[in-house]
Amino acid sequence: MQDHQPAEGGDPPFRRIVENGADGVVVLDPEGAIVYANPAAAALLGRPIESLKGRPLGLPVFAGQSAEIDVPGPGDTPRVVELRPIRADWSGRPALLVGLRDVTAYRKLADGQRFLARAGAELARSLDLPETLDRIARLALEHLADGCLIDLVRPDGKICRERARHDSPDLDAAMAPLRDGDCVPSGGPSGLPRVLRTGRPKLFNRATFPAIDSLTGSPARREVVRALGVNSLLILPLVARGRTLGALTLLATRPGRCFSAADLPATTELAQLAALALDDARLYEEACEAVRRRDEFLAMLSHELRNPLASIVHASALLRDASALGAGQRQAVEVVAKQSEQMSRLLDDLLDVSRVTRGIIRVDRRRADLLDVVDRALQAARPAIESAGHRLHFDRPSGPIPIDGDPARLSQVLVNLLTNAARYTPPGGNVWLEVDAGGGQAQVVVRDDGLGIEPELLPRIFDPFIQGRRDLDRSQGGLGIGLTLVKTIVDLHGGAISASSPGPGRGSSFRLRLRTAPPSPDGDGVPASGAPPGGPIPEAGRPLRILIVEDHEDNREMLRTLLEMSGHRVETAADGIEALDALRRKPDLALLDVGLPGMDGMTLARAVRADPDLCGLRMVAITGYARPEDREEALSAGFDAHLPKPVPIEELDRLIALLPDGHPRLPPPSP
Repeated sequence: MQDHQPAEGGDPPFRRIVENGADGVVVLDPEGAIVYANPAAAALLGRPIESLKGRPLGLPVFAGQSAEIDVPGPGDTPRVVELRPIRADWSGRPALLVGLRDVTAYRKLADGQRFLARAGAELARSLDLPETLDRIARLALEHLADGCLIDLVRPDGKICRERARHDSPDLDAAMAPLRDGDCVPSGGPSGLPRVLRTGRPKLFNRATFPAIDSLTGSPARREVVRALGVNSLLILPLVARGRTLGALTLLATRPGRCFSAADLPATTELAQLAALALDDARLYEEACEAVRRRDEFLAMLSHELRNPLASIVHASALLRDASALGAGQRQAVEVVAKQSEQMSRLLDDLLDVSRVTRGIIRVDRRRADLLDVVDRALQAARPAIESAGHRLHFDRPSGPIPIDGDPARLSQVLVNLLTNAARYTPPGGNVWLEVDAGGGQAQVVVRDDGLGIEPELLPRIFDPFIQGRRDLDRSQGGLGIGLTLVKTIVDLHGGAISASSPGPGRGSSFRLRLRTAPPSPDGDGVPASGAPPGGPIPEAGRPLRILIVEDHEDNREMLRTLLEMSGHRVETAADGIEALDALRRKPDLALLDVGLPGMDGMTLARAVRADPDLCGLRMVAITGYARPEDREEALSAGFDAHLPKPVPIEELDRLIALLPDGHPRLPPPSP
């Protein structure tokens, strides 16, 4: 192979084609040594043709099996060469003819596509903004750059440095001054400000000082970036849904590494994926903040409404016991009491809206008798059924039906189904309740002959805020959250709930299924736990000295009158400071509002528990704050019980009967 002339062997047309071909060709003898190489092969392998003769190719090759080798490219950039060997005759001897092709661009494209697919999947795994920023930086350093900066535009228009990272530990430590929330000037003519204004990427083949300076907000930080030895940089806008969120800046700092226009497709696509992930995280944060504010508003609304409602409930309870009322007056009192109960249920529904949508409904599962749960539900729902003139049909089974469940929550389910049946059945209708068990499963069916359910509504009957046809007067009431709450509670018990109806005007049926629990060890099947909240009121004990601490005057006076009518001696206080003085007289029981002026109820409770002379006092929080977290905070502060307003007088009687008998806390109500 002298003077780049074709080697001996092969016919002249073959030599002419191969010599001028764009693909490399080498011929290997049976021992694997090169006996011929064309100019393209010499260029791909980076050696003169003369030096290739007699040398091995560098790796074993076999006919029909393609392979790839890495060879140095221009500027020591690695180049991928594909080898495709076939059997051939060369000068009458067997040989391997190997075709060589530069597939660097193809491999880079394929690697880039795999990287982008993985990047998209990884960025989609989190909606947490800090975690998303960390993932973007990690992906950029892993595949595209030596260092990176991530800047986001704040709502006030300022550009804030969120991340500054380098894949070298030493240089990453040197970039620490750039990670302190540096605000970058936004009015510069080039570099980062220009990219943010135009929404177009900017490539700096050589990192000029103006380009570097546009990335920092102070001379000291400029020196940090300059000291990195940046060869080139690429500033990419982060644009999602038509909005520029910020910019991703890629830094090339290693010797010989420099960005080019060939890097734009992959880097631009990563920036687009990053922008969408950041925007999703931003939207998620905004949604969480909106939910938090909504929940705070609902809690405050509930608190503000429960105070006047408590006065109404207590006043109606007083009037119910008045003997001088005429029939019309007594009917008016019953209306007030009934509508107050409805309003209290609506307030509970308001709080349940936030619990359902946030998925934080909790159940306190324990052994219970399903028939006890049914009895409690009937006791609560019977007034609604009877006031509508309905006939209730219920053949109570004998013997207990043991289940593993939350009695309060399951009672809530049945009360909802029974009151719905009463509400959506014209006056004088029928409500059926059926309970049975067998084969390890208990079943409760509530059906009526009322308005029925439209066929198109049935598949969505358990969705939030779904109700049947709404008349303008909304005479049926309700928020449309009840059946969603029912399904949520049933699902948490591992049960099932279904609805059916022959159609409008033909009634409806709801079927609840729960797994039964095995009999208790003594074989009687009776739940080990005592009576749940709301059970029979224990026999009242001696009259007590009770302190009421309430800043709402009407609530304070109505509650005082009710308790005095029950024979108790009552003292009142209107704020925390006054209450602390009254507590030193050591009442038998203190009923404290939480939202007190001067010293709030939580602070007051902590002060009492910290005082050795007062720490044994019994205190109950009676408050308009009714969320589970409010109850937990009250118990943590030292209260013996937490009761949301309005508290029915029956519940107060039960509380008063229990606490002096050595029960320091009521069984917790389900959240």
